[in-house]
Amino acid sequence: MTHPSQASSKVPASDEPIAESPPEACVGGQPPFVRFLQSGFVLLATVIGCQALSASASSRSSVVAISNGGGSGANAEFMAGFAVGLDQVRACGVDPASVDWLSVAPGDDPSALLGQQVSVLVAPFSADLSIYAQLASQRKLGVLLPYQRGESLRGLAELDPEGRLHPVVPPYQQDLNQLIGDLLDHGIRRVMVVADPTDRSADQAESFVSAFQGDGGIVDSYEPSLVQTVSADDAAALERLFKDVSWKGPQAIVLAAAHDSVLAQKLDRAQASGRLGQRPEALLRVWLLPHHRVSDLSERSWPQLILDQPAHGPGWGDFASIYRRSRGEQPTLLAASGFDTARLVALSSLAPPPVSTEGTRDPLGWLDPAQEPTLLCDAIEDRLGGQPVRLIGAASDLVLRPGQSPSGQATIRRIPGR
Repeated sequence: MTHPSQASSKVPASDEPIAESPPEACVGGQPPFVRFLQSGFVLLATVIGCQALSASASSRSSVVAISNGGGSGANAEFMAGFAVGLDQVRACGVDPASVDWLSVAPGDDPSALLGQQVSVLVAPFSADLSIYAQLASQRKLGVLLPYQRGESLRGLAELDPEGRLHPVVPPYQQDLNQLIGDLLDHGIRRVMVVADPTDRSADQAESFVSAFQGDGGIVDSYEPSLVQTVSADDAAALERLFKDVSWKGPQAIVLAAAHDSVLAQKLDRAQASGRLGQRPEALLRVWLLPHHRVSDLSERSWPQLILDQPAHGPGWGDFASIYRRSRGEQPTLLAASGFDTARLVALSSLAPPPVSTEGTRDPLGWLDPAQEPTLLCDAIEDRLGGQPVRLIGAASDLVLRPGQSPSGQATIRRIPGR
């Protein structure tokens, strides 16, 4: 089994596919997994190019993983977690299932590459769900969505009435909900929301507003939109924003902008100089950013609230310990999704797939959200005995119900003012 690797660890907040680099070289066929462990990660483009040629438009395994992402960082994190997951399967005395890793351009239909024996498909990050839902229905596949967190999940139930698409990680909305819950728990009920139009996290501002209001919070604005989108080079808009904050007197500014951006810096200076209508240390700053973008956030004179860790599953602690021993570094949610995906793929190959109520095969139908979560070795034993199982998940709780995403628990951190 061969493995791709990816370049950037900053996966987009949306479901927009990641661009892919072309292959440059091919060194004979498909190297085994053990060679991968011995030699380390190879270039994603090289691996995918070799695999595409060796597959010859027809998959040879019952499990296929599709990549249309480029950039070695994100794929490398996923594959590192995947490797740790396979090690756990071997530790339970089971040889992992063979996986064909194939490349498909973003938005293209991968059906031409799939052989008739394929039963489980691992979709690419931020996949086009309409394509994979149609493919799953036509071919009666079980599809794992290892990193699908954005707005596309809102249409999952409608696209997938048979329940064949299974997200592995919680949606971004759970991170926002945790942030909102923390605000309300600390008595913060009136905020202003500001977004930098050039920042990709601006897309999350509307979702924050909707959820905050739904939980009883108040979003102040003098503008027609409750999200005040302000360009850093628009002096008049900035002046209007500073006056709006001063007049409205919110308890917090929720900012969707990089903490070192020009917009954030100008807002910092306005707050430090008292132009926002209250003592600088009295106005909470809430950063509407993924956790990896606030990991190096510096202290300010006022308190700040950040997402410290995205929503994750109850098995995160044990996984993180295993991962640190194996890799010598802290895991990410991407690594956890690879870990859970590897174990689910392995379980899928241990026994014949169940039959759905319509009389068709359901390759992931043994996943039972009603079961008590179990350790991997116990799940393997139950699966070999033809029993339904549910794993203790690292990336999420792995409660995989038709048309729904799994859940998890995010962690919020408050940085006190200096």
